Amino acid sequence: MGSVAVEIKIMPEDMAKFAEIKKAVVEQLKPAKMSEQPVAFGIVAIMATCVIPDAEGGSDKLEQMAGAIPGVSQAEIVSVDRL
Repeated sequence: MGSVAVEIKIMPEDMAKFAEIKKAVVEQLKPAKMSEQPVAFGIVAIMATCVIPDAEGGSDKLEQMAGAIPGVSQAEIVSVDRL
């Protein structure tokens, strides 16, 4: 079994706690790469790429972990690529 790179888009409820959400993403998801993507009206999404084992349900668990972070409105898997 190999590894996969999962890109996840994390939307904040509001921008007031954006720095706290970014810190929680780093601590809980341990992304290999993270960037910000402007959405609209001053809202910025966090784009995090995490390397996880290629196991069934692995990306679903990652999505649930991201969605459970306080202040996160929505977490969505954007892409999954084999390494």
